[in-house]
Amino acid sequence: MGRVIEMTVWKAHPGKMKEMLAIMAETRTLFLAAGVSEITIVVGAAGKDVGNATMIQTFKGLADNGAVNEALNDNAAMKAHQKKYADTNIANFISHDIYEVISE
Repeated sequence: MGRVIEMTVWKAHPGKMKEMLAIMAETRTLFLAAGVSEITIVVGAAGKDVGNATMIQTFKGLADNGAVNEALNDNAAMKAHQKKYADTNIANFISHDIYEVISE
């Protein structure tokens, strides 16, 4: 199969969207450094995800997705990032999905 898309959706608590997007931007930097091919962060403007922020990660394939995620488990910068925000309560987790791209 082709590329893989991993999508994680969060809903910021009232008044916390700017803070949540800043943390997502920090996370994006760490993920790119770990080998994610491309990352886009979007905020829903219509439909079921209005007001939700989605991080869309692109990988070369399922094996790449697994290898990068395994590497992040042992990444010192990622562990420090998680510790820094461990007690931050600014959003609710909505969903996490992985898709294989079958046509472009």
